[in-house]
Order: sequence, then C-alpha cells, then structure tokens
Amino acid sequence: MKPVLLKITAGPAISFSARSDHYSYKHNSWHYHPEFEFIHVIEGAGMLFAGDGIHHFKGGDLICIGSYLPHYWKFDQQYIQEPTAKSYIELTQFREDFWGKDFLSIPENQKLAFLLEKCKKGLVFNGKQSAEAKKLLSALIEATGTRRIICFLELLTSIAEIKPSCSISSAYHSDNLFTQSERLNTIYNYTLEHYRSKIYIKDIADKTNLTENSFCRYFKSCTRKSYSQFINELRIGHACKLLSEGKKSIKEICYESGFNNITLFNRLFKKMKGMQPSEYRNSIHS
Repeated sequence: MKPVLLKITAGPAISFSARSDHYSYKHNSWHYHPEFEFIHVIEGAGMLFAGDGIHHFKGGDLICIGSYLPHYWKFDQQYIQEPTAKSYIELTQFREDFWGKDFLSIPENQKLAFLLEKCKKGLVFNGKQSAEAKKLLSALIEATGTRRIICFLELLTSIAEIKPSCSISSAYHSDNLFTQSERLNTIYNYTLEHYRSKIYIKDIADKTNLTENSFCRYFKSCTRKSYSQFINELRIGHACKLLSEGKKSIKEICYESGFNNITLFNRLFKKMKGMQPSEYRNSIHS
C-alpha cells in the first residue's frame, strides 16, 4: 500500500489552486500528490515529515513541497484539541505543466526550473528574505483572471532569488521509499505520542506486528535512518522549540524533551545543530 494519493481539484475556472486554510491539522496522514505545494504557515506549529527528513515548522515558515514527495503534517496537540489555538496557512498547489509542457524549458525560466527541481527534497524559507514571497502568495489568493498568472510568476521568481534555510529530505524521493503508509502512520503516531518518555523497541514493534529485528530493518529501509536516530531528531527538534520560547532552563528542556542525561543531551545537540543548547538559545534571541 503506497502513501495515499491526494486528489487536488483546481476547478473549471482556474488552472491551479491558491487558498487559505484554517483546518490544515486534519491532513495528518502520509500522502502525496502530483502538484507542487507552497505553504506559508501563519499560525500553527508541529512536525513535518517529508521524504526521509523532519522539520519542526512554526509560524513564519514558507515551505515548498515537491511533486510526488510523500509528506505528513502533524500539528501540535493544542491546535487539534484547544478551541482557542487556531492554525492558519496560505498555500498554492500547481502541476509543473499547467502552463504547457515547454514553458519551463525556455532560457528565461532556468531559475524557475531549478527551483522546482530543488523542491523535490522539500525546502524551508524563513526570515526577512522570504517576506516579499509571503506577500505575493497573499496577493495570489486574492487575484483573478490573468492577474493570477502574473502573481504566480512573481511568487516563483521571488522564491527562486532567495536561499532556503534548509532542505527537509536528504535525497530525492524514489519509489522504493515509504511503500507502506498504514504501518508508517502507526509508527509515527505512536512515536510522536511517546518520544518524550522512554520508548522500548518491543512496544513499537508489537504495534506493527513485527519482531524487534524486523522492525529495525523495516524502519531503516523506509527512512534511511535508524529508529533511535529518528527519536533523537524528534527530541532535539522539540528542544529547539523550547529553547526558542525561552521560558525554561536548559536542564528542564533536557528532561522535558525525553533525555535523562544532560551530558548526552548536550553532545547530541551539538552534533545535530553544530552548537551547544545555550549558544542556540543566544542565537535565537540575539
């Protein structure tokens, strides 16, 4: 069973979709679609899994998902359960050839073609450089007629001129990745619920009807990383979120993120982020 193919309809009067969405937290399962997807997260936060990578998204992120890249949005629990916490995104979804098969191959559009190629790994843009692109996306949603095409080209041109903060997946998606969406949904949902406490391989293996050894082989074959590496990435991502909020001490963040050893936490944090937790917090608030 492959990741769910999500059918996106543009409508009889338009060739691509551009809209806002207050209920994006409902799309929390592995899915893919032939359309590219550019999303500005205005309100909301959580984990985005795309290809074999993880990104802790937050308000202000502009995220570009490539065609057929399997992905999975998991909004933080508060946006699902608490009526006062609202998620809000603006997005556009489009097929690479909606403007004709040869449009991207003309010399003037080399930068646009290169941008869409890079999007196959999933790209994240944030900071002041992406402000113009976010304004253009809002304008695109309001535009009609030929003005929609003009706004869309301006949006792509703006994004193509700026450097992404990071790519999400370590490699381009291939058909042998993520071939069983139902089992991976089970793994991700269980892990996201329990990663801040001790997780035993036997427990998660039982959830997927696999032996411990089979589970470890299966997970690595799907994601190109070990399950322990995956958990550590989740925990460090959660720690980064808490550090950016600036409300807790580093020791409190260590334990709240699922680590029971401050030395291990500091070592893993520096390995993944290239700096100590205190340096990361200072860089955020400087």
